[in-house]
Amino acid sequence: MANADIKLKIPSAVFYIDPVRAFIGNLAKNLGFSRKRVADIQLVIDEICSNAVHHGSIDATVGVELQIRSSAHALEILVRDTGSRHKGKKNWLTHERLSEIETNRSPSNEGGHGIFIAKSLSDTYKMEINATGGTDVRVVFQLLKPADTKP
Repeated sequence: MANADIKLKIPSAVFYIDPVRAFIGNLAKNLGFSRKRVADIQLVIDEICSNAVHHGSIDATVGVELQIRSSAHALEILVRDTGSRHKGKKNWLTHERLSEIETNRSPSNEGGHGIFIAKSLSDTYKMEINATGGTDVRVVFQLLKPADTKP
């Protein structure tokens, strides 16, 4: 499959995450990722997009942007939210807030696992504040060919 750069923009509503998840799953499958790895990629995208919708772009009209780059060796996905448009409300991404989420993450808590899942299942994970005051989360999944896995 040839290299591709794909840009998507969805409203900030949970309803739109499932079609994005399905699209990226089909793309990963066509790129040659294993069925298990496709499921991992879809789970990571689900978690990142859910965080963007619930914590980032609070106004559904503003939306969440995705930039997807595929090549023969990797699938790179950037999920960008715009942050809160409410005066005085801080962006959810702060070092203190991330430390609090990591410290309080436990199997008995329903929330707080998305960042951990994304970090654990992606080959590269990077989260940073963007120019609009929102959050950019970039994940990369390397495509290993059978010859790459031999000792």
